[in-house]
Amino acid sequence: MATVRLSLTVSILAFLTCMLLLAWLLFSTLAFKTSANDLYSQKGEYGRTLLDVFAAQLPDVVPAFPEGMILALSPPAVFAQKLADEGAFVRLSLLDANGKIIFTAGKEPGDIYLPFSGSLKSQDRGAVLQGGGAVARVIPVVRNGVTVGRAGIVLSLAAENERLQRSQKLFMAYFVIDFILLLGIGSYVLSQIVVKPINRLLAATEKITGGHYGQKVRVSGSAELVRLAESFNGMSLSLLNKERQVFEHVAALERANEELRQAREEAVHTEKMASIGLLAAGMAHEVGTPLASIMGYAELLSGEHPVNPVIQDYAQRISGDCSRIDRIVRGLLDFARPSGSAVEACDVNHLVSESLQLLAQQGAFKLIKVATQPGERLPMALVDPHKLQQVLFNLILNSRDAMPGGGKLAIRTMRDACPAFHRQTSCCLRLDVMDSGEGIPEEHLARIFDPFFTTKPPGKGTGLGLAISARIIEAFGGRITVKSIPGDGSCFTLWLPAQVKGEAT
Repeated sequence: MATVRLSLTVSILAFLTCMLLLAWLLFSTLAFKTSANDLYSQKGEYGRTLLDVFAAQLPDVVPAFPEGMILALSPPAVFAQKLADEGAFVRLSLLDANGKIIFTAGKEPGDIYLPFSGSLKSQDRGAVLQGGGAVARVIPVVRNGVTVGRAGIVLSLAAENERLQRSQKLFMAYFVIDFILLLGIGSYVLSQIVVKPINRLLAATEKITGGHYGQKVRVSGSAELVRLAESFNGMSLSLLNKERQVFEHVAALERANEELRQAREEAVHTEKMASIGLLAAGMAHEVGTPLASIMGYAELLSGEHPVNPVIQDYAQRISGDCSRIDRIVRGLLDFARPSGSAVEACDVNHLVSESLQLLAQQGAFKLIKVATQPGERLPMALVDPHKLQQVLFNLILNSRDAMPGGGKLAIRTMRDACPAFHRQTSCCLRLDVMDSGEGIPEEHLARIFDPFFTTKPPGKGTGLGLAISARIIEAFGGRITVKSIPGDGSCFTLWLPAQVKGEAT
C-alpha cells in the first residue's frame, strides 16, 4: 500500500496552524480567566460596598434571634427592598451573633443562608457560587469593637458573563480573520521563496530520471536554495558528459559486436557451404552413377513385363524414388553453389498475378480462399523474375500445406522502408505471403531456413525449399523474414531491392 505524504506547503501550513491554535488557546484561556477574575472581583467589591451601607443603617444594638428581628419598615429593610429592584440583586441576609437569620430579602424564594454557603475566607473577599452564575460577599457587623453579627449579599453575574461571551465571540472573529490573513500571506510567501524553487528542482530531477540530462535550474530565494540549484546544475552537466561518453562507448561496442557477429556468421556460412558443396559434389558423383543404373534397370524390367501389374508397380515406385533422390541431390547442389542471377527490373504485382493463375490452373487452391492486396504506384524490383517466381511458388505451396482443411491465403505488396539489415537503399519492395494455417512453433522459427529442417512428415519434404528460397533472395540483395503465431497462421515477408527513379537496369 502506497504511503500518503503531504506536500511541503501543506506540512508547513499545518505546523503553523497547530502553533497558532495552541497560542490562541493559551492566550485566550489566560485573557478570559483574567478578565473574569477582574469582573468578579469588581462585583464582589460592589457587594461589599452595598453591605457596608446596609450595616451602617443597622441600629446600634443588633437584635438577636428569637427575641428581636429587623422590622420591615426600618431603614435597613427599606434599603434592602430598594436593592431588590436592581437586576443583579439575588439575596441579602443578616445573621445575629449566634448565626441565626434575623433579616433576609430577595427577589424570589430561595435559600436564605445562600450568601454564607462558601468558606469564610472566600466570603470575605467575594466567592463565585457553584455554576458561576452569582457572587457572594460577607462582612462582619461590628459594634464597639465586638462582632455582633454577619451580613451577606448575593449578586448575579449574568451581565458579566454575557459581557465575557460577547468579548469571546469578538475575539474569536478577530482570531479567524487574522488566521486567514496569516495563512494566506504565509502560503504565498512560502510558495515564492521555498515551494516554487523546490518544485523547479523536482521537475528537473524527474526529467533527469527520465534520461533527459543537461537540465539547468535558476532559482531565487535563500542562499541555501541557490547553492542547491548550483550544485544541481553541476551534477546535471556531469551526468550529460557521462551519458555522452557512455553512448560513445556503447556505439563502439555495438559496431565491434556487429562486425564480429557478421564475421562469425560469414565464417560459419562459408564453412557450412563448403562442407555442403563437398558433400553435394561427392553425393552427385557417388550416387549419380548407381542411381542412373537403378533407373535403367527399372525401365528394362518394366519393358520386359509390360502386362504384369505387380512388376509395373514396383518399377514405377523404383523410378519415382530414384527421381526423388535425384531432386534432393540437385537441390543440395543448387543450395551449395547457386547459379548466377540475371537481375532486371520486374513488376512484382504482375508476377504475383501470373504465379497465382498458373497454380490455380493446376488445382493448388482447393478449399482455399485466395486474396491479393497489390500496392499502387510501386517501383520496379531489381530481381531475377524466374527465380523470384520459384520462391513465390515455394511459399504459396507451403502455405497451402499448412491449411489441409482449407483456409485463407493473402498476398500483399507495398512500398516500405528497408529494415536495419538492408543497407543498400532506404526504400524496398515488401511482399507478404500470409496464411491462416497451423502456424510455426516459436522454437522452430530460428531454424526454419536451415537446410534439411522440415516439420513435414517423412517423404513429404526435403527441408531445402525455404533454405534455397532464402539463398535466392539474398543473391538479389534482399532478405526473407517470418512471423508466426501457432494456431493463427504465418506471414513470410520478402524484402526486395527497389529500382531508384532514374537508375539504369
